[in-house]
This record gives sequence, structure tokens and C-alpha cells, in this order.
Amino acid sequence: MPAQEYDIRHRQKAIIQHDIQIIYTNNCSECLSGRNTMKIRTRFLCSISAVFIVATLVISEGCAARRKTEALFTRPELITHSRFAIIGLTPEQEQYFMASYTKTFSGQVITFVERNRLHEVLSEQDLLQGRLNEKTRARIKELFGVESLIMCTYYDGDTGIGRKKLRVRIVDSATGAIVGSVITEAGDNFSYHCETAIKALKADLLSGS
Repeated sequence: MPAQEYDIRHRQKAIIQHDIQIIYTNNCSECLSGRNTMKIRTRFLCSISAVFIVATLVISEGCAARRKTEALFTRPELITHSRFAIIGLTPEQEQYFMASYTKTFSGQVITFVERNRLHEVLSEQDLLQGRLNEKTRARIKELFGVESLIMCTYYDGDTGIGRKKLRVRIVDSATGAIVGSVITEAGDNFSYHCETAIKALKADLLSGS
């Protein structure tokens, strides 16, 4: 996490703690003055709730502001491709990606090559690390009729905490040309990155940019 971002969060936390201390002190003073205890407790709890609601909104707005989608481009031929293979993700992540891609491109007939079939050409380690040379790419096209290879790399932050990043490159299996590219960066989980990346690819493809 960058030092500047850490300092901002630290200051926000300190301000919230200070506000809570003031609320607690004021309510304790009222209690000592002999006011109704139940009323004071109610006011105290309401005040605490308000502080936490504000804090949550501040944090949420900060997270949204730090979401990024970049390195985005597509080539027109991608819209004609309907048979894909995904490389670089775990089996669970691959399922999320396939479901999201099929749902986003609902107007097309999309087919994904089953992971176990790819093991005929690639080892599991190669699948996870996205290792692929020209000879292997041609072999996948020949055996499975794959038109595009979706090469993904997912960075899960530091021990799963903090900013995460999904890098997607879609490679034409016949020419080796990159026909789609996008990078998403945010503190959200994989499903957010997956949906955001695919929707961005579709929007760029349909816009003709």
C-alpha cells in the first residue's frame, strides 16, 4: 500500500476515534449530572452509529475512487470468435470467468474448451502460469478448433489483502495477434475484476474504438 494512501487512512481513523471519544466524554458528563440514564445511552448509541455510518461511506467512496480499468483495447475480429480456451487461472476462477463472459456476450454462441482437454497439450503448471509458445498455440487450435486464447494473470494483493489486479490478453490462435486487452485494479474480489474486465472489453468492442 503506498505511503500516501496509508497516511490518509490513518488520519481518517484517528479523526473517527477522536469523535467517538468526544461523544463518550459528553455523554458521561450528562450522566454524572443526574439525567435519565436510558436517554443518555440511547443518544450515545445513536451518535456512535452515525459516526460509523459516515466512516463506512468515506471508506467506500475511497475504494470506488481507487478502482481502475486501463490498457483497454479490442480488435473488430474478436466479435466473430466464439470458441475460446482460458489460460492462467485456477479452476474456480476459470468458472467465474466463463460464466461472466457467456452472460456478458449473451447474444453470441460461446464455447470454452474444457480444462482437462487442455491437459493433452499443457500441464496444470503451464495452465496456471500462462506459459504458451507458438507451437503450443498452433497445437491447441489444431486439436480443439480454438479461435482465441484468453491469457489471464491475477494478482491477489499482499496475502489476499489490499489492491488486486487482473490482467487479460486475448490472443488470436491463428496469427498470435492480441485482439483484446484490459487491466483492472481494485481492492475488490476476483468476481468484481472478472465482470469489470469483460464488460469493458464488450463496451470497447461495440463502440468500434
